[in-house]
Amino acid sequence: MRKTAFALLAAAVLMAGCGSGKSARTAAGAKVFASADCGGCHALSAAKSSGQTGPNLDQLKPSYDSVVRQVSNGGGGMPSFAGKLSTGQIRDVASFVAASTKNNSAALTAFKPNHVKLSDCHSDYACYKQAFGNIAYYENPEAALAKLSSYMKTNPMVNSGCHQIAHEIGHAGYVRYHDNAAQALANGSMTCWSGYYHGVIERAFGGVPRSKVASIARSLCTGKEINKTYFLLYQCVHGLGHGLMIYSLNDLPYSLKVCDHLATAWDRTSCTGGVFMQNFLPGPMQIAPTKWVSKKDLLYPCDKVAAGDKLYCYLMVTSRVLPVVHYDFRKAATWCRKAETGWVGTCFQSFGRDASGYSVQNPRKIVQLCRLAGSMERECIYGGSRDLTSNDAGPARAIKMCLLAPAATRSYCFNGIGTILGSFANEAAARRARCNAVPAAYRRDCYRGARA
Repeated sequence: MRKTAFALLAAAVLMAGCGSGKSARTAAGAKVFASADCGGCHALSAAKSSGQTGPNLDQLKPSYDSVVRQVSNGGGGMPSFAGKLSTGQIRDVASFVAASTKNNSAALTAFKPNHVKLSDCHSDYACYKQAFGNIAYYENPEAALAKLSSYMKTNPMVNSGCHQIAHEIGHAGYVRYHDNAAQALANGSMTCWSGYYHGVIERAFGGVPRSKVASIARSLCTGKEINKTYFLLYQCVHGLGHGLMIYSLNDLPYSLKVCDHLATAWDRTSCTGGVFMQNFLPGPMQIAPTKWVSKKDLLYPCDKVAAGDKLYCYLMVTSRVLPVVHYDFRKAATWCRKAETGWVGTCFQSFGRDASGYSVQNPRKIVQLCRLAGSMERECIYGGSRDLTSNDAGPARAIKMCLLAPAATRSYCFNGIGTILGSFANEAAARRARCNAVPAAYRRDCYRGARA
């Protein structure tokens, strides 16, 4: 579905210090600000600094997450401090700056819907935030995020501020679903660096220490609303993995460890999918750099992690490979063939998933790209059919793709459709009925995939 990316708990990290006033974290952040000589470049009255090289922080009033991102990644003339400051120190200084400049209202004030519309906003950024939030509240978050994605293409103000707008959509989604973080997270997408999930987590995980994250994570995706279908449950648990990485500033071992504490093997494995997808996001989409990728070994860390974590690592790995090889699918195929014994096919399923995304879910183009997989073409087709069905929440385009695919791959292609359709319902009869749209000749393949 549109929720494939689902970056759920996305910004527990953001609120770890937001709005903490004179807390210990803010005090610690003041010391980091001084010891790192931030005042040499930035003016900040709370630090009694008057640097002129960088932006005046009192005027800029940066949010917690924007400070984390800037300090971690650098940019605009500022170096990255990721190798000089620890994760905790980066959080502390972000808390200090956000609190000192009074940009902590998001952690204190719940979203309040009104009747402002996008058509009312004329170069008024605050208006846009409210209007998009209203769409999320009155319609649903996905509608707001789809509209945001559209506006980003034509409106420079919205495009440049899309992350914070997505935050506001997350705030509104949290209110829409009556403070039910799991349900809110299950109805979002990764538009503009997963800002929606950051916003939801600002509400749900504000100030949560690491010692309590695992227990909260275990209960997050257990509600009746989430367990209505396997698909929705997957989105929640998958998104949890995204959020753990963002919360921990891409501490992959820690995130996998929290996944290991979830209730069932299915939950644990699904959670790792979000962890690895977040880890493989291109640099500009990361809230902090990740050290769990390699320039020389594009399959890393899949070829190094524990056996139980390999499945979703390899199912996501071409999202790392393709940007590095400039979306040359021939080169990506070469990398997949280097995967460990037993995991080559899984890598090519990831190849098919990315072929779907790269082609903007174009059935004919997916089939064309899958030809580059050679002997693993059927695995690519399988991955493509699953992604299409998931993205569309239905089989129409995936059926078209399967019928365009080579005859030898079609049964497996329709089986892939069934694996997703079956997740839309919990009862066997309902899963079976989901396959009715599939041509009769391939319905049995769909049934098998749907466990019907």
